[in-house]
Amino acid sequence: MSRKQVATAIVAVGLAALGASVASSSPNKGAAAGGKLEVFSWWTSGSENAALQQLFKATKQANPEIQIVNAAVAGGAGTNAKQVLATRLGGGDIPETWQTHPGGELADYVAQGVLEPLDSLYAVNGWRKTVPAALIKSMTYNGHIYAVLVNTHRANVVWYNKALFKRAGVTLGPSTTWAKLAGVATSLKGKGITPLCLGDKDIWTAGQLLEEMIVGQVGASGWTGLLNGSVKWSSPQVAAVVGHFNTALGWTNSDHKSQDWAGAVGLLASGKCAMNVMGDWAYGELKVKWKQVDGKDFGYTIIGNPSTFVTVGDAFVVGKGSKNPAAAQAWAKAIMSPQAQLAFNRLKGSAPVRSDVNVSSYGPYQRGAAKVLAKGVKVPSLIHGQASVKASVGQAYSDAVTLLEANHDAGKFGTAMDAAIAAGK
Repeated sequence: MSRKQVATAIVAVGLAALGASVASSSPNKGAAAGGKLEVFSWWTSGSENAALQQLFKATKQANPEIQIVNAAVAGGAGTNAKQVLATRLGGGDIPETWQTHPGGELADYVAQGVLEPLDSLYAVNGWRKTVPAALIKSMTYNGHIYAVLVNTHRANVVWYNKALFKRAGVTLGPSTTWAKLAGVATSLKGKGITPLCLGDKDIWTAGQLLEEMIVGQVGASGWTGLLNGSVKWSSPQVAAVVGHFNTALGWTNSDHKSQDWAGAVGLLASGKCAMNVMGDWAYGELKVKWKQVDGKDFGYTIIGNPSTFVTVGDAFVVGKGSKNPAAAQAWAKAIMSPQAQLAFNRLKGSAPVRSDVNVSSYGPYQRGAAKVLAKGVKVPSLIHGQASVKASVGQAYSDAVTLLEANHDAGKFGTAMDAAIAAGK
């Protein structure tokens, strides 16, 4: 072979290799990805794992050569997983993809420079047409989109055991107030029934209880004001809700500090206590793990305006510098398919984010939640990192709730949160 022929061959091989590399990482190509794909999440409960398997199934169907590594870390709301992930990211051990929440939590990862932008995936697959603009905005920083959403949970739900309510002769409508809840709790206690199921081994569950009580009292505009500092956490209105929260702690199961969120849902399902304030991942747990029937075994209501939807979205990102970015891109595409979102959310208890997913086969609760998500007023959860505030504000809220459980001091709670909001601007 002549020198010219050798040079030509080398160029041809180089171009072929370059083309293969581009094809493996580009979302524009139809070729299936392969190799190991590490999926890092905190989904380990019965319903969560069952739902996660649906995402694995969708990814494997589209990419048979991918080897999925389930790197889930137990701990509700990612309490433990986020600590493990922070250590890994700090050491340069970056998973292909991991679970996060839009808003402030996602913004922190963007600031760390550990995420790949996903604009091309959105463009090629037309996702801007099917995902609500407000949700895309919550994942957009410096003009780039950094995550895909598999669902949106509703956080502000009160679940109740219908058999225990019948025994106590009490009812709740589609929405409720603090006064009505207090009356129901009094009647339940009169029948020897523990009114409220709580599992605050992880403080976020107590934080969520207080959060939903505040949103129910001050409304969507008031909650927005608390997050941006135009409304004070030390205001009399918030102080009154904190007082109600202190009262509600007296309604709880005696072992609440040794239970997690799933344990509290189990107490509700087994009739050990009557109500549980929890996001609709509890719905998935009630149906999948406890085999309960929507409307027969359990009911649900909203504190305050039933058109208010406190959002907790589960998103996945593509890690910058991971070993197999092509597999991560393939994962993102697969879990955004209508079929994957329908199957996943049926088990998870949440609503699909795609507007073109037909939820008519879902149960009454999920159909109603999807309708409110589409047409209601959406506000972000602070305790779940969904609010567009610095992570320090969310941590300050968790710390303030921890102290509140110990000292029951509404004044100190309000002062601490006002300071956190001011410092986070």
